[in-house]
Formats: sequence, structure tokens, C-alpha cells
Amino acid sequence: MSVLSQELLEELIKPGPRLPWIKNWLLNNVWTVDFYDSMTPIEYLKTGEINVNRFEELISSSADRIYKELLSSPDITKRLLDFFTERTAIVIFDGLSLREIPIIIKLAKKSGLVTNDIDCSLAAIPCETVDFIEREFHCGRLGPTQLINRTELKNKGISMVHTNNITQKLEIPNGEAPLLVWSAFPDNTYTDSGSKFENHFENIHVQFETAWINTVQQLKKVKKIIITSDHGYIFFGTGMDANRTSIELRELNEYFGNNRNMSLLVNPNPPKSDDLVVDENKGVALIKGRVKTRSTGEAATRLYKHGGLSLMEMLTPWIVLES
Repeated sequence: MSVLSQELLEELIKPGPRLPWIKNWLLNNVWTVDFYDSMTPIEYLKTGEINVNRFEELISSSADRIYKELLSSPDITKRLLDFFTERTAIVIFDGLSLREIPIIIKLAKKSGLVTNDIDCSLAAIPCETVDFIEREFHCGRLGPTQLINRTELKNKGISMVHTNNITQKLEIPNGEAPLLVWSAFPDNTYTDSGSKFENHFENIHVQFETAWINTVQQLKKVKKIIITSDHGYIFFGTGMDANRTSIELRELNEYFGNNRNMSLLVNPNPPKSDDLVVDENKGVALIKGRVKTRSTGEAATRLYKHGGLSLMEMLTPWIVLES
């Protein structure tokens, strides 16, 4: 299945913002329930990622400024703090990617929840958890567990629960106060040895129902649930990275090492390359698109990565459910 077309190329070269219709293309033509149901999980993963890889190759040759749009501020209608009202819960599945949206939709239907909106949000720059927390909750670059007792949440009447065990039922605070639920799943699975293989996505597919039952289905007093993520993961299966020679990658390898972004405070002299973007405001250099540097050690074996400036790393699910 290929979802690339001449029409898509024509859209790319038109003037004006491109990110809105790219989001629509990803949601309606790549990561769909119909495609998910018509293939095995591995076929779905490979087919979707091949199409996204080809699309990003088109971007790099004809509409490179799309990556500047990924550096822009997120949609003001998706600021998390604006959604915390009574009987509302925001559930952040850490590392949830667009490819998992069909799983969420099917589990929501199975749970008797109505899906009111399926959209994308935008990760922070760089697309790391601590930067997302700083942007959304204005309390510095903290880890999720450090958020629990922060006055920034308490002063707004927001309760928070963190879980890193998909088999353990969520303990929900009493009352109808707005609730933030942060699940370490599926991000905590990407450190497993299984993340070295393409069938890691199939493992996530199997585990997700357990995670869902013990998180979302425990929100019995909640009227509205927003499912989102702090960042996505790019999949570097065979043939799913940009075609670059070892000479073209040499300076990128030396500069970024095993990472997909680098603080300018740590290394202020990024190489001159069309395959990176420097965000002076954030003080960071990022690998652009599906360029894959040659990692070393344990990182060299991982097929799933995040931290760079690609569609699958930067665009995150935004799903609104109602009971």
C-alpha cells in the first residue's frame, strides 16, 4: 500500500502552512483503524513507516521549511492546563506515537467511550519528557514523578497519579477534582531488549489492553478524558531511514553521538549540514527528518528512537473521549 501521490507533491509545494494538512494525511491515510485491522501489527508498522519515510524524503527535497513549522509553538487550543476542569482527566501515555492511535480508538469503543476528537499535538523542543513538562506545567525541567506534589498543580486543584506498572490498577483520589494521569507505558518498554526488534510494536499492541484496563477504565467518575503524549518514537527498520553516505554522516556522528539532539551549551559548534536544525531560542541542535546516525554500544541496536525533529517524534496523539 502506498499513499503517496502527485496530489501530495502538489500540496507540498503550495505556499502557506503545511503542517495542518500533513497531520490530516497521517491520521486519515497512514495510521488508520482500517489499515490497522487489515494487516498484522508488523505489516501495519512497516507499511506506515515506509510511507512516512518516503514522504519525509519528499519534504527534504521540495519543502524543507516544514521542519521550521515543527519548531513553532503548539496549538493554543491544546494547552494542557486549560483543560483541567471538574470530572476531566488528562492521561499521558509516555512515548505514545501516532501509530498507536488505532489501538486507542478500538479500546475506547470497547470500553463504551465516545471518541469526540482525533487530532495531533506537538512535542516540545527538544522532544524530551522534561522539556514537555516545563512547557506545559511551567515548573522547570522535571521528571513525571516530581510533578506529583508540585504547587503549580495543587494551586489549580489538580490531582496527579503516576503509574509505571501496567498490571497495577490506578488508585484514583476521591472527589471530582481534575486529574492528571501519567503512565510510563509505553516509554518504559523501549529500554527492553525487545526494542531491538521490529516486533516490539506487536508487544506493545498486546500489552496495551492491560495498560488501558488499569488506567483509563479506572476513571469511573470522569466525564471527559484526553489521551495524549509527551513525544513519539521513530522506527528505523530496514530501509526506513534517509539515504546518506558514511561521509555525509561522519560529522553528524561525531557531534550527536548516540543522541538525536545536542545542547549548544554542551557542544556549541554543530557541523554545517542540511540534515540538522539549530534552534537558537532553545539552545539546541536537532537531527532533521529520518536521518540516522551511526550509534555505538547499546544504542546501536535500538530500532526505535526519539529526540530528533521528525514527524513521528514531534507529532503526538490528541484524542478526546467522553463517557
